[in-house]
Amino acid sequence: MKTTNKRNKNLSIRTSKTGLPPGTPVYTGKKHSEKIDIDVFTYSSTDYHRFSPDTEQLLKMVDVEKKWINITGLNDVDAIRSICDKFGIHYLYQEDILNIDQRPKVEEDDEYLFICFKSLTWVDEIKTIEEEQISLILTQDTVISFQESPGDNFDPIREKLMAPSSIIKERNIDYLFYRLMDITVDGYYDIMDNVGKYIDELEDEVIDEPVRQTLIKVQNNKKDLMILRKNIYPLRDVINKLTYNENTLIDVKTRKYFRDVLDHTTQNIENIETFREVNMSLKDIYLNTQSNEINKIMKVLTIISTIFIPLTFIAGVYGMNFENMPELQTQYGYFIVLGVMVIIGILLAYWFKRKSWI
Repeated sequence: MKTTNKRNKNLSIRTSKTGLPPGTPVYTGKKHSEKIDIDVFTYSSTDYHRFSPDTEQLLKMVDVEKKWINITGLNDVDAIRSICDKFGIHYLYQEDILNIDQRPKVEEDDEYLFICFKSLTWVDEIKTIEEEQISLILTQDTVISFQESPGDNFDPIREKLMAPSSIIKERNIDYLFYRLMDITVDGYYDIMDNVGKYIDELEDEVIDEPVRQTLIKVQNNKKDLMILRKNIYPLRDVINKLTYNENTLIDVKTRKYFRDVLDHTTQNIENIETFREVNMSLKDIYLNTQSNEINKIMKVLTIISTIFIPLTFIAGVYGMNFENMPELQTQYGYFIVLGVMVIIGILLAYWFKRKSWI
């Protein structure tokens, strides 16, 4: 997944589709390339073939026993529509594939399953999360995956398909469907580890040397946690539906694996809630720390003012322009008054010290 040089300040940016009829295919994401890349795996328990056809070649491809079609790039709307039409995908689901702001969901049809969810990436340079929508379609003998840009978490699965023997090649096509989801959910653990480490760094910074930039970091991290929450919470419902609905496209043996994915998703949700609470406490700690610093400053200023109040009074008395002031004629009056002022200041400072105010 491509990364940006600065943090995206908007939680949601989408191309307006207001007024368009339902099912109108409009790509709502960033423009990467006009061309789409197609990667096809056809395989059996003992063999595999991998090739990269163009759109026309894919449309003419003869059905084989099991195949995985991975499509990268969604800018060419007409090509996406043609591919979906070949496999009989409803136009409403075609719209969902191109709408990258789609909430994670699963839809069941007589001939296929449609699911969309988010692949998340931690960008360490700017300490933020980037999201990419993944759409999967499962038919009787085919899995089709759609993604926005090059780069994904699926390389281990590709390596398994190219190995002389693997459980993916031996199982039905629904097992590949499960593995694509499972490896994406497993990637969330890496996100959680990075977010957890970053929160620890923020905690040290808040306690040791909090500055205004620290509060900005805490607030930005709150937005990242919101991204995690809005993408993983609904995914739990999606996987729960895949686990317990008796859809004929998913074998009974595969459903137990989806239960494992469901457990992982639930655990990630619990981590999110923990991180949110800690992040909220960091903001409170920052504000309390800033308040304490202001109180310390006010305390110092109050002590200084208190010490100088009697000194200012004495200086004010002897600054009056009366002629009949006997002390003004004293030979050592200045030094006596100055000494008295110094003694008063020292006594007040000593008293404050005894009270542990300074």
